Parts: sequence; structure tokens; C-alpha cells
Amino acid sequence: MQTKGFSNSLKYRLLFGLLCGLILCSTDLLAQISSPSASYSSTTEYTSGTQDDIFVFSDEFASSVGELKAVSPDGISGWDFTWTKWNSASTSFEAPFHIENGVSESQVNDLEDGLYHVTIEKDAVVREYQAWVINHLKGTNQPNFTKTDMDCVGVHFSSSYSATKYQYSDFPSSNPLDLSTKLVFSFQRNGIEIQRPTFAIYDGTTKSFIDDSAFEGEDDFTMTVIDECGFEYTSSAIKSKTYAVDANFTFTPALGEAPLNVNFEIKNLNDRAEYEWYYYQDTTRIDGPVPTQDSLLTDIKTGISETYTYLHPGEYFVKLIARNNDDSMNCVDVFTSSNIVVEGSIFEVPNVFTPNGDGANEVFRLRLYSVKSYSAKIFNRWGRLVYEFQESDVSPGLTNRLSSKGWNGKINGKLATPGTYFYVIEAEGREENGKHYTKRGALTLLHDK
Repeated sequence: MQTKGFSNSLKYRLLFGLLCGLILCSTDLLAQISSPSASYSSTTEYTSGTQDDIFVFSDEFASSVGELKAVSPDGISGWDFTWTKWNSASTSFEAPFHIENGVSESQVNDLEDGLYHVTIEKDAVVREYQAWVINHLKGTNQPNFTKTDMDCVGVHFSSSYSATKYQYSDFPSSNPLDLSTKLVFSFQRNGIEIQRPTFAIYDGTTKSFIDDSAFEGEDDFTMTVIDECGFEYTSSAIKSKTYAVDANFTFTPALGEAPLNVNFEIKNLNDRAEYEWYYYQDTTRIDGPVPTQDSLLTDIKTGISETYTYLHPGEYFVKLIARNNDDSMNCVDVFTSSNIVVEGSIFEVPNVFTPNGDGANEVFRLRLYSVKSYSAKIFNRWGRLVYEFQESDVSPGLTNRLSSKGWNGKINGKLATPGTYFYVIEAEGREENGKHYTKRGALTLLHDK
């Protein structure tokens, strides 16, 4: 029993020690130097030893706006804070320049460039931390920005930037080290960004950029460099045209019944380019033994936008060739559309309609898809013709694809007797070979009048 009690006591002491250690570690996390007002932060790259934080402060006018804040290990008052600054010439810390006693945190402002050290003391507990301050005034340098070439691929540019170098010492020596800088290059045409590469460690080398888009006239190109503090430096504008041509186009609709009007629009125009639209017939038809694209060609048009009417059902495609012969540059681009589907002919016949005056399903109509003409005859159960209607040239774009003509349920101006009637419908589709249909069936007329 005594052994067991001793074991439990040991466990409790170990657990208590572990908890105390965790609490101490967690409170030590509070004890550090921070700077919420810094525009940018990084870490030193000393040759050896513990690395320190670097805080960069940006201002367009003032040169000493550095600000550091230290917090006690437990976040409770009663601690003494002593601030000193590193002297790289003597490789030692100078006399304290700021002391605060019995507080929980301490902040120093209007700091010049340099390494700052804070000692935090309470009773026998001592903590020491340090961090670099670098003040960054907005520079006046513009990016170097040059147009280097223009070809069928696009307009080529190069750019570089002479960023201000910021240094700190390889503590504890006085040897200088460069602070790694991050720059963003924003390449723009008419204020619209084309490319935006980020260089985590920019070394001043020249970078290449290209605008491979087709566009009209002469546009303004600029380069804006954004430094790690968010300051922007913009080059003077360079005007340029382009040799690049783009045959990419859009079209609507891609699906519908015949006759189908399809609108074609070029996405990126070049006013010095020539455009040729090649319209190809039904892809299921290949005349002759050689299955080449050109054997399907039905029409060629020119223009920056076109509307083409597909008269017959089938699957079609369009090819656009864009050419630019400006300044002896023979630039060509080709784009072929996905299939344009003109639906095959079909018609649907309802089996019931209700001419009772409620506004719904009042008229017996046909639902038509790519139908050129039709005739419909209605018979009573004794085989007598009671009504007929027809259209010799069905108009496209019918509402809900319903025939414009139909039977309203009346015979000689009077509502017919409810019951079963019979129909015979003949139709011709808009297929090129004139597809014909004959359909017979029964329909029910319902009303309560």
C-alpha cells in the first residue's frame, strides 16, 4: 500500500511540474518585441547565432518613424524595461536611452535605423530581446522600361528597377548585410494589368514581358513597381501598336431549329488585320473520297462580325483566318469553332385540349422543330372532316415552338361536342432532302359548356 501511495504522489508531482513548465513557456511567448505599425518585417541572416526580427517602417516625409513594443513574460505589471541601442563602431550596446519601471509593457518611438535591445526584469527573472529598425523613405526612381521587339507573337518589353538597398550588421560584428527585398512588377496596357510577377528576392536584373493580345490602334504600356512597403513607382508610358492577330471568336446561339441565325463576333480585333470566315456544311456529309475540311466548304465571308443563316438541320462548324501584313509582317492566326447544331425536324401532337375559357390549353396546336410546312385535318368519330389548318412556310422562333395556327374546338362557329376526335397530319422538315412525315392519331376534346 505504501508503494502504491508513493507512486501516486510521484505522478502528481510530475504532472504538476509539467503544467508549470507549460505555463512558463506560454507566458514567455508574450515576452518579445513586436511592431504593429511596421510596413514590412523580415528576419536577419547572420552568419551564426540566433536570428533577430527586422521591422521596416515607411514614410514619404519623416526619416525616423521606427516603433518597437515589448511585453512582460506574464503580461502583468511590476516589470522593469531597459532599452539600449547597438553601436556598430564599438560593437557594443550604448548606455540605456529609455527606462520604464513596474509596468507590463514598454514602447519606444521615433527610432532611427539600428539594432535595439530590451532587458525585462522582475525579482530574479531576466529576459532579453532585440530587433532591427529600418526606416524606408519613398524613393524617386522610376522603373527602367523599354520596348524591345514587336513580332507576330506580340509586343515585347524589358524592365528593371534600382531599388534602394537597406543594410544591417552581421551581429555581433560590424560587417554589413543587405536586407532581401521583395518587388512586384505590374505590366499594364491602358491601365489594365497584363502580367504581375512577384520576385521574392529581387537582385536588380532585367525582366522580360510580353503582350500577346491583338488590339486596335496604338495603346499605352506602363510598368509599375511595388516595393515591400506598398510604395508604387510607375514608368513613363510607351505607345505601341501590335502585329499580333487573334482569330478567336464567339458565336450565339450554338443550338436551335432551322432556319437558325447565328451571330459571330471576333473577341480581340486588330484594325490592321484582314479576316476571312469559312462556313462548312454538315460534318456528316463528305463529298468525294478525300475527307478534307475544304471539301465541306459552302461559303466564305469577310468582316469583323457576321451573321449566318443555317437553313437545314445538321452539325456545322466555322473557321476564321486572321491575317496581318502590316510592315511586311505576315502574321496569321486560325481558329475553328466547336460544332453548331441545327436540330432535326420533328413535330409533337397533344392528345387532349380543353377549350373551356380558362386560358390554358385552349387551342389544339402542334409543337414544331425545324418544320418547313404542314397540314392538319381533324375528323369526328364517323370520319367526317370537321376542321383543317395548314402553314406552307412556318415562321422560325415560334413561342414555345407551338404552331401559329390550330383548332379552337369549334365547328361552324359552335363549340364541338366533347369526346374523341381523330387527326391526320402531314409535314415537311427543313432537311436539305425535304424529309416528309405523316402522322395519324386520336385526340380528346374536353369542356363543361
